[in-house]
Amino acid sequence: MITATRYRAQVEINRQSQLGEEIAKAQAAISTGKRIDKPSDDPIAAARVAEIRRAQADQTVWSRNIQTAKSVAAQVDTAMGTAYDIFNRVKELTLAGASESVSSIDRQAMVQEMSSLRTQLNNLQVETTPTGQSLFPVDAPLLVSTSATQRLPATTQRSTMFDGLVYTQGVASLDWAIGAAIDAISTDDVATRRTLADASLANIDTAINHVTNQRAAQGVRMAQLDTAAETVEAAATQLTEERSSLEDTDVAATVMKLNARTLSLQAAQMAFAKVNSNTLFDYLR
Repeated sequence: MITATRYRAQVEINRQSQLGEEIAKAQAAISTGKRIDKPSDDPIAAARVAEIRRAQADQTVWSRNIQTAKSVAAQVDTAMGTAYDIFNRVKELTLAGASESVSSIDRQAMVQEMSSLRTQLNNLQVETTPTGQSLFPVDAPLLVSTSATQRLPATTQRSTMFDGLVYTQGVASLDWAIGAAIDAISTDDVATRRTLADASLANIDTAINHVTNQRAAQGVRMAQLDTAAETVEAAATQLTEERSSLEDTDVAATVMKLNARTLSLQAAQMAFAKVNSNTLFDYLR
């Protein structure tokens, strides 16, 4: 009789201890906002959270890569816009310099400005990013990892942007077109100057079209990077939401569980105290 009573008492103590642990766990979950403190709390969810954590680390790296690439791409687009403006100005100067009414002094000033624009164009070829990378690399541009399966360029090769244009006179560079315009305006004979200027204007139009096409291609690269950024952001949001659903505390449900466990423990303690307040003589009656 006494042995059985002791056994039942031990069982009740163990049950109350379990209730106390569950209450403490619920309180910790509410306090920290996390329902999983260790893998044993929910092995399946904990394993998935670990996978999500690794995926989020990858997403962070890809997002950083994309932002860097977008910065470079924007700088490239600005440089291409500058090249476009340079050739539009060269065209204006060539048109003005071809006129028979323009003075020699004025033409010299035009040539000086064209030479300055030519230098500016050549400087664009060797322009670098804030980190020292070539804006227009000599070799093929590095591809930036934007996901586990995708790599994108932020710019184009220098030769693609500045060389290989097909003019009436043959294949040459952007720089050559400005040099030809300078030669045309520097010519004193009016008839010859007009002939050379007309040819230069055709070359300059070719150069403008080339720069326009290159800038359009750069726009495609920028759009690809924007899309990649949106994809990474969407994936990051999805991972965050899934991790939260697995890891975060459902406060309302946990409070209800805490209250229920607390009431159960209080009732058990009161019953246990009442039962064990009896003496041996009470059991022998």
